[in-house]
Amino acid sequence: MKKQKCKCNCSKCNCCNVCKKIGQGWSWLMKKIFIIILLLSSNVAQGQFFKDIVRYSTLYTSYTESSPLCQPQNYFVTQAGEVQDVTPPQTNDYMMSIGWRRIARFDYENKAKKFYDGSEQNASLQSNSGSIKGLEYLFQYSKGRQQEREFTSQRYFMRYLAKYWSVKLEMQQNGLINLDYKAADIRGRIPIGKKFSVSMGSVVRTHKPYGYSPIEEYLAPDSVKWWHLAYEYGFQDIGYSIDYNSDGIGDDYDWYWLNEDGERVADTDLDFRKNDYQDIVNDYNETELDAIGILGTLSAVLGLDFYHYGNNDKWWLHSWGNVYPIHKHIYGDHDFSYEEYLGKNDWVDYNYGVMFGWNITKKFGVFTEYEKTKFWDKDLMYLKAGINWQL
Repeated sequence: MKKQKCKCNCSKCNCCNVCKKIGQGWSWLMKKIFIIILLLSSNVAQGQFFKDIVRYSTLYTSYTESSPLCQPQNYFVTQAGEVQDVTPPQTNDYMMSIGWRRIARFDYENKAKKFYDGSEQNASLQSNSGSIKGLEYLFQYSKGRQQEREFTSQRYFMRYLAKYWSVKLEMQQNGLINLDYKAADIRGRIPIGKKFSVSMGSVVRTHKPYGYSPIEEYLAPDSVKWWHLAYEYGFQDIGYSIDYNSDGIGDDYDWYWLNEDGERVADTDLDFRKNDYQDIVNDYNETELDAIGILGTLSAVLGLDFYHYGNNDKWWLHSWGNVYPIHKHIYGDHDFSYEEYLGKNDWVDYNYGVMFGWNITKKFGVFTEYEKTKFWDKDLMYLKAGINWQL
């Protein structure tokens, strides 16, 4: 059965459905937030319980647009000697966000801006404990384009921190790095003095079938060739010979390609693989992974936290870490679980972070921020360091 390719000039074959879903998701979120606002404005919501929940929280929206990175012009010479400008057209990068947050800052975190725009990176979202006890939350939805790549990102975070226990619910979908997971975390906490704490518990994480590549499995049998997938998407190749010395005998052979509408889209196999075939592979992988569905993993977790903020802002150190040493697949098709992919259930996931600052003198200081996360086959890192010298 042939798959229909989208008629609009998008980078994905199923972009129309994707755009439709994005629009529906955006409308759904706006409606939900509107309903929440109405509820909070009603007489019922005037009670002390609701006041405590929304106190110090902020609703925000933002829109950012900027010129993309400049790309050099690219040219392609066809077999017939025709020069084609294949430089991709560029449009502006943009991002729009809407959210509701109640996240307390640590002592070393300055509010550099008067307004929230969704780009804030509070340490409390990554660390095991916040700067206050009680409830903290963040609900944010973003949609944008970066270097001609459309994406959506969502971050929903809710944590209740008590002295001897904590509960955290989190959903994070980052369309730029293909990270998509949900987590429910419950732990017991052991405070050691005022600066150090140890936590132990379990976490359930839902995620995509990481480690599995549908296109590699498709091409694994010797009887299957790469062009078979192109045929399934409605493309057709037509062979021709190349006579280099004009003696009437073909010296080489190649194929030009037509789409399902009979339009010539590539003059050679190489040209086709560099352009249209990449979209085919991306669409095939996405379709197959979506068909597998979401998987769920239960993991044991051990966490450590340390926080010191010196007198007179002289120096501070905030560090945290989590280790997930053993896992159990609990939801979805086990054949596509990460446990099945590795052949074991004791791989080590981890994340940690360090925030350090030192005002060496009244006018000279240094700082560094470092975060590292390794979940499944996703390896993320963030580093920032610098010097401040007030003249």
